[in-house]
Amino acid sequence: MEATECTSTSLVLNDVGGFAPGGPTPGGWYSVTCTNPATGAQETQTLWIADQATAAPAPVDPVEVALSAERTITLPDPSPSTDPAGTAVVNLPTWLRIDPSIWHPHSATATIGTVSATAVATPVSVTWSMGDGATVTCAGPGAPFPSAVPAGAPPTRVCAYDYPVSSAGQPSPDGRPDDASFLVVVSVIWQVSWTSTGAAGGGTLPALATSASRRLRVEQIESVDLEPPSASGGPSA
Repeated sequence: MEATECTSTSLVLNDVGGFAPGGPTPGGWYSVTCTNPATGAQETQTLWIADQATAAPAPVDPVEVALSAERTITLPDPSPSTDPAGTAVVNLPTWLRIDPSIWHPHSATATIGTVSATAVATPVSVTWSMGDGATVTCAGPGAPFPSAVPAGAPPTRVCAYDYPVSSAGQPSPDGRPDDASFLVVVSVIWQVSWTSTGAAGGGTLPALATSASRRLRVEQIESVDLEPPSASGGPSA
């Protein structure tokens, strides 16, 4: 069966003042003529046709905007350093530190529609995986070993670790057993907060982490006790 064909003409003058509004929704009066495909007969009616509804844009979720901002934050990788710088010693403190210049908030802003959000990543802790199974967590970037320490007064430890064993038997980057070393991995945890404009919101986002690694050789230093000579100058009994 063929479909009935209809054409419509807007009756603008009727909308202005000829007819009262004809429906509960915004629209206008139209002259609608339909043709019966079987008989060719036409029928014309004056009808109120509602305006086509325009879908309102979905509201922007400020949390999604904040997450977009977080994904664009550029965080520096930590640069791990130790004192002693080249080789650590068993049972003596190895001082740990990262580049202190990165220890400050880093931020980024994203905008979707009329909503803008700023995410701010702030460093809160540094975790050192020492390569021997131990980990050390420090509240800040650490510090180098102080160059001037009064005699008999041990320096206040900022971020340090005492290796209980040497790195003998560990992998060697150049294949030489004497260069066996622990793989030390340092990770910085960044707490992320956010605020927005154009929509109410704010709070915290998932934390971020950056990491870097270096190899560290740890030596075992054996002390040698020299027995004092006997009073006669010969070997003691």
